[in-house]
Amino acid sequence: MACGHACKVMLEKSCLKSHSPALLVPMTTAFCPFIQFEEILLSCPLVQTPAFILMKHSLLALLLLITCPLYVAAETRHTGEIGGSGFIVDVPDEATGDVLFLARGYRPDTLPLSAVYEKETAFFQTLRKEGWTIASPSFQGNRWVMADGAADIIALRAHVDAEIIKIKRAFLYGESMGGGIIGWLAEQAPEGFDGAIALGAYLYQEPKGETPPNPKPADYLPGKPGFPIILLTNNVEAEIAGSRDYAKRAAGSTLAPVLWTVNRSGHVNLNSAERLKALRAVIDWSDTRKAPSPMDATIVMDPVSVAAIHANTAAARITRTRPLYGNIYTSFVAGDLSRLDITLGDTFNLTHGKQTVNATFATTYNGVPLGEWVAFIDPEGRVQISRNYANATATFGALKGDVLLISATE
Repeated sequence: MACGHACKVMLEKSCLKSHSPALLVPMTTAFCPFIQFEEILLSCPLVQTPAFILMKHSLLALLLLITCPLYVAAETRHTGEIGGSGFIVDVPDEATGDVLFLARGYRPDTLPLSAVYEKETAFFQTLRKEGWTIASPSFQGNRWVMADGAADIIALRAHVDAEIIKIKRAFLYGESMGGGIIGWLAEQAPEGFDGAIALGAYLYQEPKGETPPNPKPADYLPGKPGFPIILLTNNVEAEIAGSRDYAKRAAGSTLAPVLWTVNRSGHVNLNSAERLKALRAVIDWSDTRKAPSPMDATIVMDPVSVAAIHANTAAARITRTRPLYGNIYTSFVAGDLSRLDITLGDTFNLTHGKQTVNATFATTYNGVPLGEWVAFIDPEGRVQISRNYANATATFGALKGDVLLISATE
């Protein structure tokens, strides 16, 4: 395959398992439970006690339910650079020609320039299983890049269509600043795109430095988008104001954007089911030319516990880690903390291998001082472990599948 840019192709194998045709849930394990059960709980030296060894036998049936054979799907990964913007394009073996172009949020200069995305989430795993190609640009820098970011996506679309896969339909997915880039494309260069979802979109004038306290509406968003957009945002004033104002400004246009809210605090604090619902709605809008109604799109997740709990200690696995930021996502649920009598504001022991730290059960990252460890319930209904403005994954040397222990402090 000829290519005018520095590109490479890599074949990846990865495991998926679906318990629902609508949503793939990332599994916590990928092994035979009868062969590797001891490795789950006993890989950590702190759980090598007679009580835990006896306890394992009562959990075999439960582990069988969550470790069934996994579906193996192959994909081809294309990487390269166009005009200073790196890219990743993941093409499944059974690609349909539907391509989702990603527009990330703002990143500080302290992070590396990267096109990496959270491909292990249920949102992307589901799309991949359905034959979607995912195209992610790094952009040309870690700064505010509304017009430049839009140009990078336009260039990547042209490259994907010419060199990688013939595009049948092209949709856009943007978070925060990326939602503003979607707005720029919809208003200034909508050709070649069929629709978009903009999550927690920043729809104000592009800042020259730090985000101003009272941003002004963007002059490049006059309110005449050229393709369907669903504005999906958390229903708190700081989040919803920009999306609501843009929806009002464009209310008289042929393709007036539709505002969907999620009744949960935070910034882009949205689960995979809510994101999939919005994407499917905008696809239907594009196909039928009938816009959906504004709505409360909240979907409450209530996952079951798969943790092994004995006395005052619970054990579970890391399901994934977030690239660049280092957040740790686990299979613990709120009920696991309740069984350990850990409530909001409490500090508890968190153990990975031979390292034990104190973490606070809070509601957001900033519930603790800078650098401190925090745990909270993420929008998927599971416990997320992070450090406030620090990298929890790097500190622990954590990997997907590793065992974590949570125990109440004395």
